[in-house]
Amino acid sequence: MDLGRIKSSIFDRSVFKLIKDRQSKEIKRAYLGQQAATKKLDNANVVTSLSSKPMAVYDVANKLAASGAKLDYVTVNIVMDAASREIRLKEIINDLEEQCRHFNITIAQTDVRVSARAIKPIVTVFGLGHAQVETDESFKLTESYKPKPEDVIVAIGVIGLSGIRRVIKEKEEEILKRYTRDVLDKALAKLEELDTTSISDLVYEEFRKEGIKGNVYSLSEGGVIDCLWNIAEKNHIGFEVDIRKIPVRQEIIEICEMFSINPYEMESIGSLLVTYSGNYGIVNILNEKNVKAFEVGCFKSDNKKILRSLSDERFVEMPGQDEIYKVINN
Repeated sequence: MDLGRIKSSIFDRSVFKLIKDRQSKEIKRAYLGQQAATKKLDNANVVTSLSSKPMAVYDVANKLAASGAKLDYVTVNIVMDAASREIRLKEIINDLEEQCRHFNITIAQTDVRVSARAIKPIVTVFGLGHAQVETDESFKLTESYKPKPEDVIVAIGVIGLSGIRRVIKEKEEEILKRYTRDVLDKALAKLEELDTTSISDLVYEEFRKEGIKGNVYSLSEGGVIDCLWNIAEKNHIGFEVDIRKIPVRQEIIEICEMFSINPYEMESIGSLLVTYSGNYGIVNILNEKNVKAFEVGCFKSDNKKILRSLSDERFVEMPGQDEIYKVINN
């Protein structure tokens, strides 16, 4: 199988369909590419998410916020390889602590073990959050709304921010032979740019205020194309998107070109897709509040998945592994 997250077809037949619902129908399992699972309680919804990305705390916080929830705490599982020294473990914990400090949360539990089968440390972060119980039946917790043909697709945030950090970390010396440090610095986002929690909160606030039916999706592995594909496949619809309108920094494009990486299919923690039904000025509202948002396309009734660029159009096939694995060996 390809490196990284498995394809939706494999996940569907070999994972999701083999796991049965038990105990209660109030538990909503997370499908591949979805961001969180939900357990409905009387006074609150318990929402969970997990990530094994280098910026895992940002990833789970963003996924929970895109699910209408707030991150309360995380637990961490670390599998160390036998060759790693204790100082490497301290570096991992300090990095996680820095991420948690940004969100003002605590690592509630940590399990660490050493495995002879591991070739490098593997860190998995499990995030637990809560969401209010919606009393208004017209607006419920995220992803309960099923996207429909002609629903609008909006992109928020520069794509590829987290992915390019990993590429630069792996290939910095090689990149500096072609580009100046200034180019690298412009491609590298500030850590704060990877946090989309407040933006998701703002979008849902507008949804509630205007009675809009829609969803927020936090991008991660596979980038914007993988996210669009999974939404369309799950809901048996197609999409038509103008790829020129998806925000990406020129510096990211140039560095990606060095390694034949498609930035639209690269890990993109720090970016969101917002989809909704109706003719609402969400983009203008967000722009007025200093959130750069762009209407990039819409869903279609057929199953065709089309990317447009001026007069060119390309039919999207099932995404493979994240483009980042062209330079990073797992």
